[in-house]
Amino acid sequence: MQRLVCLFLVICAACTSGTSTGMATLTGVDVKASATEPFEGADATGNTVLGWNILLYKDGAGGDCLEGTVLAKVSIFTNTPKGEAEQAILSTGGISIVADSPPTIAANAVANMGAEGVGSIVGIVEISEFHLTSDAKHADRIAGTISAAGYDSSDNGVALNGSFTAPICKEN
Repeated sequence: MQRLVCLFLVICAACTSGTSTGMATLTGVDVKASATEPFEGADATGNTVLGWNILLYKDGAGGDCLEGTVLAKVSIFTNTPKGEAEQAILSTGGISIVADSPPTIAANAVANMGAEGVGSIVGIVEISEFHLTSDAKHADRIAGTISAAGYDSSDNGVALNGSFTAPICKEN
């Protein structure tokens, strides 16, 4: 029995990230926490680029980033091709949120956004902090604000405004 309990604990520990979610707010959707993760994905032209997903959670800050309920996601596509770096590096400043998914990258970066019950979202994600680790090649948190709008299923306008401090979510 003791061996089964130990095995259960090891399996459960492998299912968590060890990274707690950070604070977030967002009008129009009941968001309370955030985390971010790097990704590789195809842009509208089919090129595989590096980017970042900002995950916005229903659950309160401090929960495990792999276990929370994601209500909204901002995907930032950069002009950094896969293989050029381990992670994309973001500059502080505004990044346009466009309705196209995947988007066409016209400058250094462009984003798209999905939110529960809201479509056709456009606006700006303003990066106020892209904090690098000591190696200057990896981020450990992204902070900023979102100012966007979209439409619900009845074509009513929905404002999506808020802020986030998103630690990098990593699996153990």
